[in-house]
Amino acid sequence: MSKKNETYVFINLSREWVPCGYLTINEDNRNILSTFEYGNKYLQRKDAISIDPVQLPLGKNIFRSTQQSPLFGAIRDTSPDAWGRHLLDRAAAPQSPGEFEYLTALPVEDRIGALGFGESLAQGPGTINPGWSNYPPHGTQLRLDDMIKAADQIEKAEELAPQYRRFLIRGSSLGGAQPKAPTMHEGKHWIAKFGRQYEAWNTCRIENANMKLAKECGIDVPETKTISVSGRDVFLILRFDRDNAGNRIPFISAASLLGTNNINEGSYQDIAAQMRKYCAENFIRSDLEQLFRRMTYNILCNNFDDHLRNHGFIYIQGLGWKLSPAYDIVPQPDMGPEVPRLLTLGVGMNGSREASLANALSSCGVFGLTKEEGKKIIGEIKNIFLSKWENIFTKSNVSKKDFPALAEAFVNHLP
Repeated sequence: MSKKNETYVFINLSREWVPCGYLTINEDNRNILSTFEYGNKYLQRKDAISIDPVQLPLGKNIFRSTQQSPLFGAIRDTSPDAWGRHLLDRAAAPQSPGEFEYLTALPVEDRIGALGFGESLAQGPGTINPGWSNYPPHGTQLRLDDMIKAADQIEKAEELAPQYRRFLIRGSSLGGAQPKAPTMHEGKHWIAKFGRQYEAWNTCRIENANMKLAKECGIDVPETKTISVSGRDVFLILRFDRDNAGNRIPFISAASLLGTNNINEGSYQDIAAQMRKYCAENFIRSDLEQLFRRMTYNILCNNFDDHLRNHGFIYIQGLGWKLSPAYDIVPQPDMGPEVPRLLTLGVGMNGSREASLANALSSCGVFGLTKEEGKKIIGEIKNIFLSKWENIFTKSNVSKKDFPALAEAFVNHLP
């Protein structure tokens, strides 16, 4: 059955919502195609920006998606991933959401980046009622301890208590597969990640420690912390798609910069090439070195979940796109000597995904670095990493019982 859905698209510029275009999503069973057109008044604005510099450059065209990329990249970036879609599936039951519902049933205040969607120009951005029997879910505003209880019930496939049903919508606005939700803490906007009740190691504390170690290695990371809520750890990462006053900052993923819907293809060199085309000249040199550092760090800490949506870009008003602070840099357990260490993205000049420092060095020229500069950066990061990881992880209250497994992931594979 064919279904056509339409919505105005809004963008937050200069701290106010302005309409920027019109989106249609045609869904015919599993076939999805979209069109987008910028508004004439928006194109006349001096501060107008392309919401997607690759697939939706500023202009009067009617843009049409392809079967390989049915949603335009920047639009898809605002839609939930695995965890969020699971929550919306629960909220919609017994109905099944389509792409339009995944995109527009979310509250605008929690959405990633600076885009919003709405039924009318007069009302501005907001949720679009999908017509589900349980929409909007009722329930109280949830504190972090309530969110943990809700996440536990959902992961166990238990019936969600009525007072927690609001979490199905609020917690679905973010990407990724780990249980998470937006939250306010000490007057700032954070993303809260919840550890699972039974996991091999304490992911919340380990991710927090790993981000602090990344900062020591010269990587730009947001503020992070781990807090205890009702006896459970919660990892908090400060939102970099909000400024200090809570205003929205445009965001796109590296998948959007590459114009692909397949987040597990491509390489760091592909990202670097697109950065040279689309990122602001003021930032490009330092951002390319920063991307090289992140690739090197992912090799050292065995973060092979480095797919294209785990790298992003933010728009700096008046300047242009730049590499966002790093996020989702989570160590993964070593799989043993019989399993080769690979990253998701290509590392070396020949496209090899081999997670080795020698492979990283082979591609340093793509990042604007000489061999000598590449060796110096790799040596600096390696020395800081190996000399400081135990101390930083200890100060971050990572359990000593996890250190042998961490050492296998971090150290034992290095020559």
